[in-house]
Amino acid sequence: MPKKVREKADTFSDLDEGQGSLLNMLITFAILVAVTALICTIIWKVTHKEPRTQLGNTSSPSSPSLTETLVKEEVSGEHGSGGDYAMEVDPINGDANMVFEEVDEDVTAKDAAIIRILPSTEGITAVAGQLQNGQFLKRIGVNKDTGWSKVIFNGREGYAVTYYLTTDKDYKPAEPANPDNRVTTADGYVILFRECEDYVTVASSVQGGVNLRTEPSTTQGKATVSAQLNTGMKAKRTGISIDSGWSRLEYNGLVLYAVTSFVQETSGEGLTTESTETPDEE
Repeated sequence: MPKKVREKADTFSDLDEGQGSLLNMLITFAILVAVTALICTIIWKVTHKEPRTQLGNTSSPSSPSLTETLVKEEVSGEHGSGGDYAMEVDPINGDANMVFEEVDEDVTAKDAAIIRILPSTEGITAVAGQLQNGQFLKRIGVNKDTGWSKVIFNGREGYAVTYYLTTDKDYKPAEPANPDNRVTTADGYVILFRECEDYVTVASSVQGGVNLRTEPSTTQGKATVSAQLNTGMKAKRTGISIDSGWSRLEYNGLVLYAVTSFVQETSGEGLTTESTETPDEE
């Protein structure tokens, strides 16, 4: 054996039993500490595991109320992060001075959308036409605060309720749960109703009575007039079409329609449904 190696071996062989035992104890203690630390770390991670976050939702925001003018946009990649509105809300009526954010996009109707000459649902005479699903118009403006869109219709500017429009070219309307909520008139207009339950009477601004019709349209003249609601009389309203300006009423066991701006909400007490001759108020 080489001298240096032999001397080193001799040095270790010179350790007495006490020193050897102490070294072994220190090594064993260090191993135990390391194992204990590892076990404690594993236990801590298991007992303090963070809850799994839901995909695409790192918090639990409160649901928006129906009274909000603006609603969350659908993640369809249109008009910034969206452009279609997820909830039906009543638009805020305005006039030709309404300011719109400029956009440039093709839109179709989710089902059917009335095109008006002003951004207002008041009355039925300001209707320029209707856009139906599968037909496309150019949208040139959006007012998020009022719920209106500005479009080009027959070469002119027109207005439609934003909720009823979509840029999804493949959008297909779902069948309504209640067939009475989707009415097609004789002249091809599709009138969409939202269910409600209240009572109405003749509006204070109307002189005389209100015609009740068999369809939500005046294009057939008196041919569709079935009854008249006079001042002091009441009828149950079961549906309202904000887009078209019509209300669906139950009257003498019939389902009839009245221009929404000609009636006003009232209580159901003292309900009177007496038919009289029809006026010519429309």
